[in-house]
Amino acid sequence: MVLSSMVKVLFIILFVLASFEFAKYNNKPTIPYVIVALLISIVAFSIEHFIKKKKLRDIFIAFLAVALGLTFGVIVGIILTLIPALKQIAPLIYIASILFFTYISFVVILSKREELFEDISSPTRKSRDSHKKAHVHQRHVSLKIVDTSAIIDGRILEIAKTGFLEGTLVIPKFVLKELQNIADSKDHDRRVKGRHGLEIVKALKELKKPEVWFVDDDYPHIKEVDSKLIELAKRKHAKLITTDYNLQELAEIRGVEVLNINQLALAIKPPLEAGDHLRIKIVREGKEKGQGIGYLIDGTMVVVDDAAQFIGKEVDCVVHSVIQQDTGRIVFARLRGKEK
Repeated sequence: MVLSSMVKVLFIILFVLASFEFAKYNNKPTIPYVIVALLISIVAFSIEHFIKKKKLRDIFIAFLAVALGLTFGVIVGIILTLIPALKQIAPLIYIASILFFTYISFVVILSKREELFEDISSPTRKSRDSHKKAHVHQRHVSLKIVDTSAIIDGRILEIAKTGFLEGTLVIPKFVLKELQNIADSKDHDRRVKGRHGLEIVKALKELKKPEVWFVDDDYPHIKEVDSKLIELAKRKHAKLITTDYNLQELAEIRGVEVLNINQLALAIKPPLEAGDHLRIKIVREGKEKGQGIGYLIDGTMVVVDDAAQFIGKEVDCVVHSVIQQDTGRIVFARLRGKEK
């Protein structure tokens, strides 16, 4: 604010000094020139104050109307002054023509300003809206970036076939390049793993769901593939699918959500396996002679051989098999000490 006032004072001083010099040069009285300089300064400051309160669009409309009014006014004035009867009032014709067309320009542009600016800004707005929609679509689609270890592991294909993986699987080109390098390795075991990984990618691509995207995003300034995966996941707001524990640790430190296939396998692993020890209460007899039936806390039925005599009591037993049926699991066990 202080700087603006200083500039205004400097402007007035320079303008007044210029008026003195101009009057001196033309041998005229200085007072009228100084008054004119002060009036021009006041007009300039008034215009500045007016412009500051108006939007850029309104200022543009004003300048456009004046420009069009002057252009058409001068052209029409020239044409009219070609008429002999009007030559004597040529200055009046020019003034009237310019004022008339300036007024018409203001009225037309002011009434049609919304359409005018809509047409001018539509290409930019459409491009911006398109980009925004694409970005919003990407944010709403659940993206899951698959790393090299998860592809070589192969279980992701079976998981994808079950329909549990929602959203879209993203396979970066730099992951494909790494798989190709492994497939071309001189080491036999690495070569087999690489080729297996490429076959998994092909099979994933052929699935109808989930959709698989191959992206070209790369970060040449980042050398390690793991770091590239984390950077890509952060930029696309995606989750990362892997079997690599070290990558998971690093990604979680960087704020990237990780889906580890090994952890999923542990989560869906049957709670009981052959050889597990179990203590259970026998509640009734089974279908076969001597069998006793008990239930786990989750409702799973446990069939214990030679346990019918222990109805109402708890027994220690050892699991020898688990059968998975459509209706659920059935655990078969033998009394502890009677394992075969």
